[in-house]
Amino acid sequence: MVPSLTRVEEQTRQAFDFEHRRYRSAAYLRISPDLIQAWLADVQLPRDHFKGKTVLDVGCGSGRWTYAMASLGAKVVAVDVSDAAVEITRAVTSGLGEVTVIQASVFQLPFRPEQFDFVVSWGVLHHTCHTETAFRAIAPLVRPGGWLHVMVYERRNPIKVWGTEMLRKVMRRLSPERRYRWCGRLVIGNRLVFQLVRGFIACVPSGDLTATLDAETAQFGLYDWYSPRYNHLHRVAEVCGWFRNAGFEDLCVTSPIKYRRRLDVFRFGQCGGAISLRGKRRAGGASEGSAGIEERRLADVVGAAV
Repeated sequence: MVPSLTRVEEQTRQAFDFEHRRYRSAAYLRISPDLIQAWLADVQLPRDHFKGKTVLDVGCGSGRWTYAMASLGAKVVAVDVSDAAVEITRAVTSGLGEVTVIQASVFQLPFRPEQFDFVVSWGVLHHTCHTETAFRAIAPLVRPGGWLHVMVYERRNPIKVWGTEMLRKVMRRLSPERRYRWCGRLVIGNRLVFQLVRGFIACVPSGDLTATLDAETAQFGLYDWYSPRYNHLHRVAEVCGWFRNAGFEDLCVTSPIKYRRRLDVFRFGQCGGAISLRGKRRAGGASEGSAGIEERRLADVVGAAV
């Protein structure tokens, strides 16, 4: 179900194809029962919420969240444009129950409106040509009373964004294998070197590595950052606006709000780089009254970004 892709879209597809085929290399990407708790922590919904629900995973990647939701008893439809993602997700969810994996573009999904109880797109929409347009493509697929959960990259230090973008232009000229090796060099062991470059490019100090954030996982994260043509950044208030305009309420920023002072938000974003947000689709249209209530609910979360 994949349409003809543009040259840029094909480059992005190939980049992620390489990444997904190496999913066993990094602890972050390995499939294990621990992912169930990680998913519940990210989405902040009860464990029994997914049982019997019909859910859609848009941009399933290596199948991490598809695996978690299927393990919780959901009927899952997983979608990705990458050949490797489709093959791997089918393999890791084999025998888990009702899981359907298809290959399709986020802009041409073969589903009718209001088909799903829950839709998630985690770390995908910002890699399309226009994040909000991609959001509007998936939002109508949620039934009234159902939930939409997305994760997108967050806007922060413009100097670092500019420097990273310049390096991204160079990195994209390399083969996926060479780019991946260079991303490994951006996991920096020398603390002084890291402090000198951290304000100008995306990199990771090896001193911050843990059992869950091992060197290979950090390398994968950097590859994910440097490879795609599009890497759009957004603000919490902006993403909340998309949800409201699409008819969603009870919005919840599930990524921790780490920073509130204006200077810190300017440098790091409110959430430190990634915004996870979910909302419940209203039954019927929005009213000024409900929108006003929603604004007050979000006041503490949006904070300095408003």
